[in-house]
Amino acid sequence: RVAPVLAIDGASRFYAKLLASPGRALVLGAGDGVVAGALAARGHDVVAVEPSASLRTVIAQQPGALKVLSDDPRTLDLRERFALVIAPNQALGLAQSPDEVHAFLSVMARHLDVGGVFALDVRAEGSEPEPRRVRPIPHLRERGDAIHPLSALRLPPAVLDDALSAVGLEARERYGDFIETPFSSASRLQVVAGGAR
Repeated sequence: RVAPVLAIDGASRFYAKLLASPGRALVLGAGDGVVAGALAARGHDVVAVEPSASLRTVIAQQPGALKVLSDDPRTLDLRERFALVIAPNQALGLAQSPDEVHAFLSVMARHLDVGGVFALDVRAEGSEPEPRRVRPIPHLRERGDAIHPLSALRLPPAVLDDALSAVGLEARERYGDFIETPFSSASRLQVVAGGAR
């Protein structure tokens, strides 16, 4: 039980440091809201987007002022720009096809302010699948009364870079974890930060 908490804390620290001075942040696929809450606790104006009703209930318990939206991160259009746009907690896993990956990354690009930073994390291509869970977990896709678990999307760095380039973004940093270990073929996670091309 300790390891997941440390991983979440590491993610919070990583994403929070990307916005040095108080600014606006957009969190796509906010999950349990821990990362969004960490940004809000640092004085940032945070909009958290989470399509899962059950997770929005969890986010509401986070300290700090968060604006929480129920929109789908693959189709969102707020007509606003943010200094930081992130997709933590493997939120890109909401995209289940190349077209959906493109749509999700297009949303990131559309909402990124000039000179802004985007960041995301996704399972590394060669990583082992997560163990089966007996009980339901909160990271679920909800459609009406049906709830479907999300599969862990894996993108090789070259494929992710091509997808980013197609929407006008580029990766400038790539790590294998949230403590910024250099990414390698043995990495289980791909953590990327960058900006507009």
